[in-house]
Amino acid sequence: MLNSTTGILIFLGYGLFIIALVWYTKKPNETSDDFLIMNRSMGVFRGSLSMAVSWIWAPAVFICSMQAFNQGLPGIFWFTLPNILTFFVFAPFAIRMRKKFPEGYTISQIFKISYGSSLAHKISLVVTVGYQLGAIIINCVAGATLINLLSGIPYSTGVLLMGGLSLGYSLISGLRASVLTDVAQMLMVVVIALLLVPWSVMEIGGYEQLKEGFAGVTGEFGNIFDPGIAYSFGIATSIGLISGPVADQMFSQRAFAAKKGSIGKIFIVAGLLFGIVPITLSLLGFVGASGVRNNLFDIVDPQMVGPEVIGNLLPSWALGVFAIMAFAGLTSTLDSAFSAIGSLSAVDIKPNNGTEEINSNSKVNLKVARIGMLISAILGMGIALLQPQLLWVFLIYGALASSLFLPAFLLLFWRKLTKSGAFWGILSGVIVGTPLSIFANVSGETNLIVLSAILGLMVGGVIAVVVSLSSNKIA
Repeated sequence: MLNSTTGILIFLGYGLFIIALVWYTKKPNETSDDFLIMNRSMGVFRGSLSMAVSWIWAPAVFICSMQAFNQGLPGIFWFTLPNILTFFVFAPFAIRMRKKFPEGYTISQIFKISYGSSLAHKISLVVTVGYQLGAIIINCVAGATLINLLSGIPYSTGVLLMGGLSLGYSLISGLRASVLTDVAQMLMVVVIALLLVPWSVMEIGGYEQLKEGFAGVTGEFGNIFDPGIAYSFGIATSIGLISGPVADQMFSQRAFAAKKGSIGKIFIVAGLLFGIVPITLSLLGFVGASGVRNNLFDIVDPQMVGPEVIGNLLPSWALGVFAIMAFAGLTSTLDSAFSAIGSLSAVDIKPNNGTEEINSNSKVNLKVARIGMLISAILGMGIALLQPQLLWVFLIYGALASSLFLPAFLLLFWRKLTKSGAFWGILSGVIVGTPLSIFANVSGETNLIVLSAILGLMVGGVIAVVVSLSSNKIA
């Protein structure tokens, strides 16, 4: 592993490069529309790279390798497939949302435009803000854990480094900073992954040795369609991932920032680009499983199987290169989360915005956006310092996101949805699915984890329809 001085120097070098890139490309007379939605000028090239790398967060960097290590082929299958489908499912949603709300800024705002300053808007805002906080937490946890593993730097210092860097350059120019750095970060991730992973496979003994890890570290999971994994991991993961982008302002912010004719292409291309990363990095999990089964080395922490494999098989400098790749993926999501919180703060939390036209030249909007980003950083990093389990955070806020999926879908595609139906639908999903998910993940009860994911998704939609039909009938 690296010493603490080397670890700090690598992180500082990466940070200085990213900040210099943002500062060099900053517009001199920035408006709030520049900061929040890039003046709706984002094209396919930048948009697809930005969207892909923004989804390469802690789960894509670490959980994919962990699932391959623990549960073999079925584990990575049920992680990767719904991740890719996420983009394809969101594409028609984004096109419809932009068509119906051409001057929109956020997913929560469409509830405010439709129903005014109602409880429906407020509960949707709770879900979207909660989702962004979850993104901040999970990526700070993963980044700090990696920094500690590689260099021995205290975990708490790692949290402050990860969150502080991403917040710092996000405050400079918001979404523009996020998208421009995303292009560089995506190139870093792909190039480094395609360098280190094949090298690791060759060092372990090539394909013959690699395939011994396809069944996971225990050798029990050779069937890619293993029904046990499909039930225990696949259902909850698929629901959380596919429903997640609806609650994820990172997706909606880019849908509103895109050029009108580019929206569908951005998300389809992004899905294909994204798929390269978890598929490639999952090979490190198989290498780790093979190495352990053949007594070549031990894996101390399955959550960090990727860097541990590289540390065991490759020269020490390769860990530094892996760290740069991981920092690129994690900070790209952190800056996207901060930018998303900024838009929610300026458009939804700031009074008197939703149904009124947003002043694109307002300095107040810029100030409110930056204050919201600072507050979210304090809250998210504070929770990350408690060091929650990555998988717990991933599944819990996935359940939170699923509560918004069907009500938002109904708002866009069903004219009979009322504000009462939207409110009670989202609220019922939150109060049923999320607490149950927290309890289920803490207890480790598989049936409860699956039930919480299904209920969180279905209850919201059913209640929204029933209440709306009842309201329309009474009216």
